[in-house]
Amino acid sequence: MMKANEFKKGWRVRYVPLHADGNLNHPDCQDGVVSSTNDKFVFVKYDNLMGIMITGDEPYTAQATDPDYLIILKH
Repeated sequence: MMKANEFKKGWRVRYVPLHADGNLNHPDCQDGVVSSTNDKFVFVKYDNLMGIMITGDEPYTAQATDPDYLIILKH
């Protein structure tokens, strides 16, 4: 497992919740971009395309995330 401060700004990541049991295609998985880190959390701007289409919300949702639930998609 990677530590939070090993993630780099701009990396594409996927959040895989525990209940997904490692299924990277689970409907509750979310993709986003790392915006910053600290010693404990990775700060991710998660894609929010459905929110834009349905409600006109922001194009992303920012969230502090435990690095144990993230996989790197692209960097």
